[in-house]
This record gives sequence, structure tokens and C-alpha cells, in this order.
Amino acid sequence: MSESKPWDYHSHLTHDALVAVAGLIAQGRSDALIRHNEEIGDDGWTLGCSAFQFARFQISKAAGLPGFEWLSIIDPTKQFIFKIGDVPVRFYKGEADEPSDRTLRQTFSELNQLAFTFGKEEGAGLAYRFAVETDFDGAITSVKFVGLRGDSPVFVWDVPYTEAVSLPPAAPATEGVDLPKPEVRVPGADEVAKTKPA
Repeated sequence: MSESKPWDYHSHLTHDALVAVAGLIAQGRSDALIRHNEEIGDDGWTLGCSAFQFARFQISKAAGLPGFEWLSIIDPTKQFIFKIGDVPVRFYKGEADEPSDRTLRQTFSELNQLAFTFGKEEGAGLAYRFAVETDFDGAITSVKFVGLRGDSPVFVWDVPYTEAVSLPPAAPATEGVDLPKPEVRVPGADEVAKTKPA
């Protein structure tokens, strides 16, 4: 495996862009962890599905916004492929140096975009992926950006992302209620009045 950095393969794979996308993925997983509740039946599978969907949502929502003009979506389905500049990218939960067959699989649209972007350059045959590594309860331990050729990583770069902030969802604001003026009296005055003869 080479000591190369992602931007050595394509200029659109900048440090800032990769850190920003890793932050979106981390926010999605954080949102899933906040909502995860084993008392109502959630398990590792539901956490994984939610984390994928919420990260997918964060990336889709950010695509094209100011500061994210370089981010776009190729395939919005559950296959989910997005672009950083011209480079097609996907993400998965798992070890960076042990990608699954599903992670290695490239779609026609991804291969087509790679051929268009790289031509015959060195980065043409690579599958670009974010590998999200987690601990036993699903919290992120690291995010790595990987260039895969066949079933082997050509490069693995540790993304120095900022961990997502874990805050409970805010309750919606409610309208105020008008209350009558309070009745003011001296404590115990009612009791004294009841015991005095009239």
C-alpha cells in the first residue's frame, strides 16, 4: 500500500472536502445512535440501516449548498453514489483494509464516471470509499478514505474529522398561555379567620 494521499490521485479529493463529507457521515451515525432504543426492539441491524439512511440524508441535503458546491449526487437510491468534484464516491461501515464484496462492487454509473474523469490515469481503476469503523455499540472510532483496486487498498487515509455533536432533538416551541392574576394572601390568614368568633 502506498503512502499517497487522495489528492495525489485527483485534485478534487481535497483535504477539506474529505473532512466535510466525513463530518456529514458522522452526523448521520450520531443521529442514529441518539434515536437507537433497544427497549422498543432496535438492534444492530436497525442501527446500521438508520445510520446509513441518516448519513445518506446528510450528504444529499448538503449537496450543492453554499460551501458544498463540489458535492453532488449520482445515484440517490439505496445504492447511493455521490461525487466529490468529478470523482464518484461511496461509503460503508467496516474495516478499511478488509472491504466486503458488496463494498468492492462498482455500478455502471460509477465506472462510467470514473472513465470520464480519469481516462487512462492511475486513479481510473480505483473504487473510492469512506470506511466508517465503529466500536461494539456503533459509535465511530475512525473514518478512513480508501482507494481500492480489486480487493486491495491502494491507499488508506485517516480522515481527521470532527466528531458530530450528540444533542437530543429540540422540542418544538409551543405558544404561551394567558393566566389570570394570582390571588395574593397571607399564609394562614384563612385559618385564623375561621377560628375567630364572628
